[in-house]
Amino acid sequence: MEEGIQNNIECLIFRESDKVIKNIILKLEKASSQEKKDFTQDILLEVNTLLLCSNYNSKNPDCLNCHSLSRKYLQEYGNLPKPIG
Repeated sequence: MEEGIQNNIECLIFRESDKVIKNIILKLEKASSQEKKDFTQDILLEVNTLLLCSNYNSKNPDCLNCHSLSRKYLQEYGNLPKPIG
């Protein structure tokens, strides 16, 4: 992802969710197939939290950058296979 933009977003909601997402991505690299599916779901939950943020303001650059990065996460991890059952 785009570290420069991420580091410049001041929103605490984004910072916490992004930290969680980055930690999950690190776990993904070492995970089994089923664990990868579960971790992917966790990433998508965090992304949805950001995209549905009640504090979203379309005139705030932080919000615009947050949504842009969230959509990139969604694009990258949203097409992976979903867990069955």
